[in-house]
Amino acid sequence: MTGVAGEANGYVAPGFEAVRECFETNLQEVEAGAAFAVHLRGRTVVDLWGGQADVTTGEPWKEHTRAQIFSGSKGVVATTLLRLCDAGVLELDQPVARYWPEFAAHGKSGVTVGDCVTYTGGLPAVTGRTLDQDLLADARTMAAFLADQEPIVTPRLIYGPFTMGWIIEELTLRTTGLTLRDFFRKEVAQPNGLDIDWCAWSPQEVATVTYDDDFTSQYDRFNTSGDALVRAIWANPIPFPRGEIIWNTPGRRGAYIPAANVAGTARDIARMYGLIIEDLHREGGGRGNIARQSTVRNAISLYVRQEDPTLGFPFAYGRGGFRLKGTPREGIDGDMFGHDGGGGSAHFAWPGSGISLSYTPNRLLDIGNNDHRAGSLIRALKSSMHELENAAVS
Repeated sequence: MTGVAGEANGYVAPGFEAVRECFETNLQEVEAGAAFAVHLRGRTVVDLWGGQADVTTGEPWKEHTRAQIFSGSKGVVATTLLRLCDAGVLELDQPVARYWPEFAAHGKSGVTVGDCVTYTGGLPAVTGRTLDQDLLADARTMAAFLADQEPIVTPRLIYGPFTMGWIIEELTLRTTGLTLRDFFRKEVAQPNGLDIDWCAWSPQEVATVTYDDDFTSQYDRFNTSGDALVRAIWANPIPFPRGEIIWNTPGRRGAYIPAANVAGTARDIARMYGLIIEDLHREGGGRGNIARQSTVRNAISLYVRQEDPTLGFPFAYGRGGFRLKGTPREGIDGDMFGHDGGGGSAHFAWPGSGISLSYTPNRLLDIGNNDHRAGSLIRALKSSMHELENAAVS
């Protein structure tokens, strides 16, 4: 069944019909194609998809269509780091230079693994060099550039779209002999049957991206900024340049950019976060699906909360690189962890409620108040949960 425009395919558990209605409204009004999945205490309660996987050919979004999740990839990097730490390969509080001696250059001997994944290590971008798009996929060269540069001391937190992935890639190679991608496959994806990976599929298996000038225009202010650091972070090179959609080209779709080009199905990304929730609630001290309870607890504990100076809104990060709730906002009650992605994708878990979810659109919308898609789905989910709870009490 492939469905028609505005019609959602898939499944919702009884009581979650409002989520389907919201998803279908989004398909009718704003989406090209998308998928949305929710796991609740170990079971799937929402698994929806619809619209077009390719707006040029009209190819429909199917059950196993994968989507690029952009900075949602950082949550997959953080999950891999969770496994690395649980196995005793890396420690968040240890200096990077313990595993990578060259990294100590130019005053970075005290920068820890945790600093690098929470954007507090002073390395939001490669500075002092002009980079082209192809270099983004050369992780070892980019890691060497970062090792050879001075850190930015203040402000404490400066977010960057790529550097944490290159650093954890280099650390994984040096400590395990495997790439980050191969370690994730071996230790996380394959044992748990997760359909999540970097650049592993043919173009027909991954939805193409679509966006317009309203989306790319948000980067114009970075490209013309008088601040050299802002230009280094956001315009060297521009993540989403005007003209041809670079993320649809064979070169980019086949590239390996650890912090930016994971693809997967919403159901498996939601399930990945659900497995981490299970590990967090597992008593007894043994390894769970991915890590021990104590390892998860440490990784999602608050490490930094601060307004980012280039984007102008607050970020909060757990010690292990998962993004936490930066500001009070409407949504599921309680603390959360995960990571969203450029253009509107959202991938989060709420341990207190036992909820994990993933939303994967292929139409990218600009940062800020113009994209209400994920928020509307989360509100519908919250409303459904409350109605079910009230019905159980009455």
